Amino acid sequence: MDPSSVHPPRRADLRIVRLLIRAVGAVGLGGVATALVMMLTASVATTTMRAVPEVSEDEVLLAPLATRSIIYDAYGSEMAILFAEEDRQEVPLSEVPDEVQRAVLGVEDADFYDHNGVSVRAVVRAFTANVSSGASGQGGSTITMQLAKDSRGNTDKTIKRKVQDAVLAMRIEQQMSKDEILERYLNTVYLGHGAYGFEAASETYFNKSVSEIGWPEAIMLAGMIQSPVNYNPASENGRARLERRREVVVQQLLGSGVITEEIAAQVRETELPAQVFQRKASGDSEQLVGGGYFSEHVKQLMLAMPELGATREDRYNAVFGGGLRVHTTYDPTAQRLAEEAVKVVPDSDGKYFTGLVSVDPRSGAVRTMVGGPDFETSKFNYVTQGWRQPGSTFKYFVLVAALERGYVPSDTISGASPCRFPDPSEEQGYAQIKGGGKTTTITGQTQSSSNCGFMRLGQVVGLDNVAAVAARMGITTIDSTNTEIPITKETPLTMPLGVKEAHAVNMAAAYAAAANDGIYHAPYYIDRITTAGGEVLYEHADAGSRVMSVDTARLVTEVLAKNVTGGTGRRAALKGQVSAGKTGTTQNNADAWYIGFTPHLATAVWLGNPSSQDDIVINGRRIQGADLPSRVWKAFNEPYHEKLTAVEFGDAPETRKGKVIRYRNKYDSGVTRRPAPATTAPPGAVPPVAPGAPAAPGAPAN
Repeated sequence: MDPSSVHPPRRADLRIVRLLIRAVGAVGLGGVATALVMMLTASVATTTMRAVPEVSEDEVLLAPLATRSIIYDAYGSEMAILFAEEDRQEVPLSEVPDEVQRAVLGVEDADFYDHNGVSVRAVVRAFTANVSSGASGQGGSTITMQLAKDSRGNTDKTIKRKVQDAVLAMRIEQQMSKDEILERYLNTVYLGHGAYGFEAASETYFNKSVSEIGWPEAIMLAGMIQSPVNYNPASENGRARLERRREVVVQQLLGSGVITEEIAAQVRETELPAQVFQRKASGDSEQLVGGGYFSEHVKQLMLAMPELGATREDRYNAVFGGGLRVHTTYDPTAQRLAEEAVKVVPDSDGKYFTGLVSVDPRSGAVRTMVGGPDFETSKFNYVTQGWRQPGSTFKYFVLVAALERGYVPSDTISGASPCRFPDPSEEQGYAQIKGGGKTTTITGQTQSSSNCGFMRLGQVVGLDNVAAVAARMGITTIDSTNTEIPITKETPLTMPLGVKEAHAVNMAAAYAAAANDGIYHAPYYIDRITTAGGEVLYEHADAGSRVMSVDTARLVTEVLAKNVTGGTGRRAALKGQVSAGKTGTTQNNADAWYIGFTPHLATAVWLGNPSSQDDIVINGRRIQGADLPSRVWKAFNEPYHEKLTAVEFGDAPETRKGKVIRYRNKYDSGVTRRPAPATTAPPGAVPPVAPGAPAAPGAPAN
C-alpha cells in the first residue's frame, strides 16, 4: 500500500517536519550539506508520518507491559516468580528513589522535563553522523523516543527510524505526562541477566528492592543502560568495563551538577557486585529454589484454568506476563521440615528417590511437597505425576468397605498362608498369594498387614465395592497403555494388595478423609488468584463430600491407630500426639510406603527406584514400609506437631461382639495350608467367586 494513502499530513505532523528542518539548520553544517540534510529530513519525516496510523486522544500507543506473576506461600511471602522472556516487576515512580531518577536522567536525557519528546540537536547529530558514515553512528534518542522505538520492535539505526521514533515520541508526550513516561521507562529498560526495569535489576544485582538503593547502585545501573551485556559485573572483563563506564558516568553527573564530589567519592569507594542474585526463574519452566516442585505444579494447574483464559495461548500470556498474584497453600516451615526428614534415607547415589506430601484433612490444602531429590536434578514430580503401586496402604480401602458394610474391627477372618483364589488366566486355574498368619480380628490382620487376610476380606466385601470406595476418595489409576482411568474400570484379583498404581498426593488425601470424620476434600494448591490490582480471578471453594459415615471413619481411625501402637507402624509413633497409619510394600520390595495422619495433617511417604521395579536395597538391607518410610514420616511429623496443641481422635462407637467371617472357594478353605487339588473341589465348597464380584458366602457367622 502507498504510505500516502493512509491519511494526509496533519497540521501537527507538518509542525514536526518544520521543527526538524529548523533543527538541522541550527547545527551549522554549511550550505550544501545543510540543504541536503534538510531535504532528506523533510522527505523521510513526511513519508514516515503518513505511514503512522491516526491516534485518537484516548488511544494509548504503548502496549501493556508483560509483568512477572508472583506465587505466594500460605503466609503471604513470595516463593516463586513466573515470566517468559522478560522478568519485570512494575513499581510506581513514587517508590523509585530520587537518586535513581536523577542518575538516569543525567545519563540518558538531561533535558527530559524541558523537551516535547525530541531533543532536536541530539537527533540531528545522529542524522549527521549517519549521513556521513553511512552506518549507525551516534545515538540521539530521548527517553520518550526509546519507548517509541521499543513499542515498534524495530532496532534499525537509520535516519528513517530516528524520524519514526521522533514522530511517535511527540505523540506519546501528548498522551502521557512526563512522570508517566519516566515511570514506564524505568520499568522497561533492559539491564542484563533477564532483568527488565530497575526493580528486577536491583533484585538481580543487589538482592534488594529498588526502593532500598542509593547513589552507588543507581549510578552503576544508569551506566549499564548503554550496554548491559558488555557491562556485566558477574564476569571479570565485564566488571572492568563497568568500572570504566561508572567513572564516565560519575564525571558526566559531576559536570552537570547532578552529584557532588562527596557523592562521587562514595560511588568510587563502593565495590561493584561480584555476583548476581539470580531469581531462579529465568524462563517459563523454572521456579525459585525452595518451592520448586510445588510452584511447578501450580504453574501447570494455572495453564489449564479457564478462569485465566479461553485458550492455552491466553493462559500462557496471563501466567507469564499478566502480573498475577497467586496465593497458595504452601507452608514453608513444614516444607523445611519435610526436606530435612527425607535425609533420614541414606544416600543411594541417586538410585532411590523419596517423595513426601502432606494434606490438611480439614480442607484438602496441600502443605508440603517433596517431589523427588531436588527440582534442579529432576523436575519430574513423583508425588503428583508418578504412578506407583501403593502396596498394602491400599488395604485402607478394603477396611473402609468392610466396616461400612456392617463388619466390625473385632470380626475375625483367616490369614492362613498361602491362600488361593480362582484365576482363569493362571494355568492351574488359581492364583496363589503368600503372606499371612493366623485367624484373627480385622484389627489384627491390619496390624500384621496380612496379605491373605485382606485378600479374603476383599472377596467377602466385593472388589467392585472396594474400588468404589477408593474412587469416592479421589483415587484413579492407569491401564496397560499408561492412560489414566477410573479405579473402578479395572478390578484385578489382587487389588487389595495395591497392585493398581496411584498418585501419592491422592493417597494422602484419601487417608485424610478418615481424620476428618469421613468428609473428603480433594487436594488443592491454590487458594486464590488476583490481578496486581486485586481483582479476584479465581478463588478455591470446596465444601467437601461425605465418603463414609462418622462411625466408619472413627472405627477405621481406631484400627489404624492401633497399627501405630502395636503393628507395622510402630516406628512412626509420635511423642505427645496420637496418629494412625498404614505401611505398604509392593511385590519384590520395589516401592515402600507409609501413609498416616493426625487430626492436624495427613502425610504420605514413598521410597523407590524411579525407573525400575528392583528391590530397594540400601546398605545391604531390603527396605519395607515399616522401615525407612515410617522413620521419614516420624522425622517430619514429630517436629511439625511440637508447637501444635495435641488433639485426640474422636471416640469410636461401641460395636457388637466380633464374629467369624467365613470365606472359602474350591481352591482355598480359609483354614488349611495343604495343596489344593487342581480340578476337584473339597466337599461342601462354595462356588468360585469371580474377581471383582461381590461374594455371597462369608457373611459374619455365629
